[in-house]
Amino acid sequence: MVTRLHLQGRITALVLLSLLPGALAMAQAAAPLTGRYEQEGGTLIVLEGDNETRVYYEAVFPQGASVGTCECSLVVKQKSGSRWTLQGSEPSDKWSLSVEPTRLILQGKTSDCCGAGWPGKESFDRSGVRSPIVCALKAPRAYFFDSEAAPTPRKAYVVTGDKVEVFVPGSEPARVPARFQGSRKTTVGLLERKHLECPRERATPASLQSVKAEQLQPFAGTWIALTRKGKELVIKKPCDAHTRSFTVRPAKGELEVQLGQETALTKVTGLQAGAVAGSSSLTLTYESGNTETVTWTEVDASRGLVRLSSPDLFSGDREYVREDKKSAYPVQEETGCGTER
Repeated sequence: MVTRLHLQGRITALVLLSLLPGALAMAQAAAPLTGRYEQEGGTLIVLEGDNETRVYYEAVFPQGASVGTCECSLVVKQKSGSRWTLQGSEPSDKWSLSVEPTRLILQGKTSDCCGAGWPGKESFDRSGVRSPIVCALKAPRAYFFDSEAAPTPRKAYVVTGDKVEVFVPGSEPARVPARFQGSRKTTVGLLERKHLECPRERATPASLQSVKAEQLQPFAGTWIALTRKGKELVIKKPCDAHTRSFTVRPAKGELEVQLGQETALTKVTGLQAGAVAGSSSLTLTYESGNTETVTWTEVDASRGLVRLSSPDLFSGDREYVREDKKSAYPVQEETGCGTER
């Protein structure tokens, strides 16, 4: 007969034996890690259960002239107080999570779940941890699965009205990671997304308030990327891609980046004066809900020249020229293309 996991979570008593800094640090390192950790461009989800612990990682990062992404599902194989060993979808896909008093450090080698160029390491501040979203089961009964492709469910299940902690990846798969705290056991696994009634996990650009059009007007228009060749700035024209550029649309509150062979659409959800004169700080929100802060610096207003920098979309402190001023800069076409664009 199947035993049903249900309702009350275990209550753990924490006895504070010492107020010395070292003791506090050890207590923090050993504390439960379940939660959502975020830093600019990356999200780490930890779901701890009695049966297993799962870790999920999503990120965007610079990939040459484009942007790479990570969407990784990892299972914890071994735990210690300071280090976890994690396994990806392939036997060779091995990761580690260093558990420090103030931060978590995720490390991995080349992986199918991250594009080429991922730096292999990312840190997350523990002080900003948030709880996963809580969803209610709306189906009469839903069973846990081990994986997205597993044909047979486990014996463990939840029923109508049960509350489960959930993470919905950006790809919105049919089965999503979930954690249920029952009266005798905490279970982690995958549940069918269609059986869950969830609030929005994170605000998307459609529901976020954009910066007002009049505030964005000074940034409006299309801006063309410039490349420095010695002391000269030129507009590079690749053989098989568009020249890198971006467009700000104040009426829609959007900033769209042309990356060469693909585009990235964001919503401008924050704007404030920068740390130095002539600079501004823009907060961009991706469709996934991740955010990125871009520093916009006016270099030469008369020439329509600005410099943008950020961790991902505008990595490398690249200069841009307003489209109506681009004639002042020579165009350098890539050689050996074979045919004209």
